[in-house]
Amino acid sequence: MSIRLRGFLQFLGAGAIFAGLLYWLSLQYQGGGDNRAPGGIFSLIFMMIPGGFSMAGLIQAISGVPFSELSDKWNSLKGWQRGLYGFGIFLLVATLLFGGIAVYLVMTET
Repeated sequence: MSIRLRGFLQFLGAGAIFAGLLYWLSLQYQGGGDNRAPGGIFSLIFMMIPGGFSMAGLIQAISGVPFSELSDKWNSLKGWQRGLYGFGIFLLVATLLFGGIAVYLVMTET
């Protein structure tokens, strides 16, 4: 099995678990009026585990490099390349984050 396919399957499997936990958490918030996570901070930390595996699978699917070798590939880049790629990744993540927040605020404005 290729690393891209294995990464994609990891992304789908762990992403489905993360989505299920996120759905469960949203149901818990709707049921109670105190806006606190059930189980405290540990339930949110527990949700980060499948989320992290999902992101690792996505990185493997996009790059075609096993996650364990990714650090060596990154360090082999020249300094300006790391800076350029790092800044591009930062802009992409910031755009997705703030775009998601803006969509959420527009959707809940009613």
